[in-house]
Amino acid sequence: MMSKEIRKGFLKMIVLKIISERPIHGYDIINEIESKTMGHWVPSPGSIYPALDFLESKGYITMEEIDRKKVYTITEEGKEALKYIDQKRRELAREINAIFEDTTEENDDEKPCD
Repeated sequence: MMSKEIRKGFLKMIVLKIISERPIHGYDIINEIESKTMGHWVPSPGSIYPALDFLESKGYITMEEIDRKKVYTITEEGKEALKYIDQKRRELAREINAIFEDTTEENDDEKPCD
């Protein structure tokens, strides 16, 4: 699983991805992350709500109050940001794979690192 630092760095992207799937409120985002990580990560409201505020300030999401709950929806700008993030994620994955493929070929006879 991801370390705490990595999770924190990716939180805004993860939240934006979840919001892209359907309009949702903060506690449901927390539950969704918990579910997707099989309970290994349950972000606190103290990390989710600042991420939501940031995404809203950038114009990536909007908030509407429905039945006294804040419901977040992705905007067109948010959809474009997700496309960009996905493109960068794929590029990074290719670069990492290339590095490890080179390393694997050089070290085929060595034991894996502990």
